[in-house]
Amino acid sequence: MSPGRQQPDISLNSFLDLVLNILLFFVFATELAVTKSLNVAVPKTEYGEQTSRDNESLLIQVTKDSRYFIGQDEVGPDKLPLRMRERKAANPNLKNVIVRGDLESRLQATVNVLGACKQAGFAKVKIETEKGRADGSP
Repeated sequence: MSPGRQQPDISLNSFLDLVLNILLFFVFATELAVTKSLNVAVPKTEYGEQTSRDNESLLIQVTKDSRYFIGQDEVGPDKLPLRMRERKAANPNLKNVIVRGDLESRLQATVNVLGACKQAGFAKVKIETEKGRADGSP
């Protein structure tokens, strides 16, 4: 290189922006895929409202046969409070729990989740419902 030429400056800002956007896309896409993967028929009520799922909410799903899932991980009822505490320790932003229980699951399964929430230190618990008539008509 001749003494009069300067080394060209390479800006990585555009590349880093692109990588960050791709990373965020995959984070959100996988989160949506995880919550839609279980087939849970949520109870309906005329007064239901859309439950917002954000990074402050831990989603627990109860299936028709009363199995518990946190994300994709199946959790036994005796391990539920422990797994919830682990998730809370890993993500200090978690402040509440959304219980997405199947309409045909046993009530005791949902009550078990509520008890586990109390043991794990979650004060705010929401039960996810859909807007509609409870008798099955639209």
